[in-house]
This record gives sequence, structure tokens and C-alpha cells, in this order.
Amino acid sequence: MFTVVVAAVVAVVGLWYSNVQTRQTNEQARDDRALAKEGQITDRYTAAVGNLGEDKMDVRLGGIYALQRIMQDSRRDQPTIANVLATYIRTHAAKPPAKGQDVEADVQAAFTALAARDATRDGTFRLDLHGAKLPNITLILGDSEAALDKANLSGADLSRAYLPYAKLRGTSLGGTNLRDAYLRGANLRRAFLPEAKLRDADLPEAKLRDAYLREADLRGADLRGADLRGADLRGADLRGADLRGADMIKGQTDSSITDSDTQLPFEPQ
Repeated sequence: MFTVVVAAVVAVVGLWYSNVQTRQTNEQARDDRALAKEGQITDRYTAAVGNLGEDKMDVRLGGIYALQRIMQDSRRDQPTIANVLATYIRTHAAKPPAKGQDVEADVQAAFTALAARDATRDGTFRLDLHGAKLPNITLILGDSEAALDKANLSGADLSRAYLPYAKLRGTSLGGTNLRDAYLRGANLRRAFLPEAKLRDADLPEAKLRDAYLREADLRGADLRGADLRGADLRGADLRGADLRGADMIKGQTDSSITDSDTQLPFEPQ
């Protein structure tokens, strides 16, 4: 009987030891795979960043697309890559393109990559494109919405930009040139737009609730059906603007500049 008990104990101990060894082996394998993946990402990142400094457009574009893919593959590296792309745009779009020309393809690609990123992975990163010259910049993201919330776009040139349904909540747009921009359905809730240039901008159904639009130039702007509840319109120039169907209250435009061509959702007081 004693021999049987001893054999059983030995068998249990042996099984436990085998399980421990197997678990340790699996954990080591996982660690090795993680290290290998990290090394691959580092190599891909280094190569991609190196391509950004090349003279050929197609090589620079390849670097931008590679960085976008790494952002998708590595949550941890997204803030760093997003900052690299933002710096790239500020550097390469510090001056406006030649007259009649759009922004360069690499700048457009970097902007699209940033706008299409998963902002929930940003950590402490805040998109900073202040002063960038981006006329005619275009975003067509299918079912996605451009992720530009809380970005710093103050003083940027976004004239004639095509940004339908863009997320611009809490974004800094002070003094930004958005003349003739297409912003249908854009979410600009709590956006900061003092002295923004929005002349002839298309903003139908835009969400501008609690937006700061003091002294903004909205001459000729299309604001039909826009949500302007709580928006600060003091000193805003609304001459020729169309606000029919806009959600706002009487008195909200009392301190704005209007004329006989301004179309309000209610009879002027």
C-alpha cells in the first residue's frame, strides 16, 4: 500500500513539473515572438522614416504609407508616428503651393493618414498643424469620419478644403482661412473660431453648438440647418449668409453684422 501511495505522489509531482515546464516554454515562446515583432516594427519604422527624407515623391509616399500601416499594427507607436507625420506636414507645407496648384501628394497623403487614424490610441498626442498651408486639401474616407478633434489648426490655410462630416470638436481654428471650404455636416461643437475666415463656406447641417465664432467672417456662408445653439456670434459678419432652418434663438445675432441679404431662421428684431 505504501508503495502505491509513493508512486501516486511521484506521478502527481511529475505531472505538475511537466506542466510548469510546458508553461514556461510557452511563455518563453510568446516573449520571443513579441521581441521579434517589436524588432520588425522598429526596422519598418526606421526604414519608413528614412524614406521621408528622399528626393523622389514615390519614395516619400511609400514612407508615409508604411508609417500609416505601422500605426494600425502598433497601438503603442501611434502617438510617435502621428507626431512625425504632423511635423512632416508643418515642414513641407510651411509655404503655400504655387498659384493654381494643390498641395503636394505627400502632404495630402500624410494629412489623410492622420485624419484616418484611430484617435482612441492617441494617448497624450494632440494634432498640431498650426499655420500649415493646405489649400484644397481633400478628405474622402468612405464610412469613416476625419478625426481632427481638438487639433490645433489655428492660422492654417484650409481654403477650398473638402472636409465633409469631419470631426472638429474642440478644434482650435482661430484666424484659420476656411474660405470656400466644404464642411457639410462637420462636427465643430465647442470649436474655437475667433476671426476665422469662413466667407462663402459650405456649412449646411454643420454642428456648431457652443462654438466660439466671435468676429468670424461668415459672409455668404451656407449655414442652412446648422446647429448654432449656444454659439457665440458676437461681432461675426453674417452679411449674405443663409441661416434658414438653423437651430438658434432670437437675439443670438443681435451683436452680429447682418444686412438685407442675411437669411435668418426667424424674423430679425
